[in-house]
Amino acid sequence: MKTKSLLIGFIIGGTVAGISTLLSAPAPGRDTRNKIQEKKKCIQNQMIELKKKVIHVKDATIHASKEGKKEILAFSSDVKNSINKWKADILPHQQELQKELQAIESAMNELEENINHLKA
Repeated sequence: MKTKSLLIGFIIGGTVAGISTLLSAPAPGRDTRNKIQEKKKCIQNQMIELKKKVIHVKDATIHASKEGKKEILAFSSDVKNSINKWKADILPHQQELQKELQAIESAMNELEENINHLKA
């Protein structure tokens, strides 16, 4: 019984909603259909434009990505060259410092030996 009452309620409610929609429509059906067609065409044109813009953005992103990759490779190559040049520039100074450190170490060892010799 409940199912039958529910079904009757849906049918009556749907009929009343349909009639009230038809009676309260702001324009005749033909005008409404024409407006819907116009809106549909407008939305389709907007979608076509949006698709074109998305494709353009995608292409620009790919181009920027390729250019960025080239620039990063060039930059890293420049940095490597600068580091290698810096290493080559400091190598003589580094070797000179090592010689001086060895001389200082040798002098300290001699001094320790002399101090140990004097203590003994």
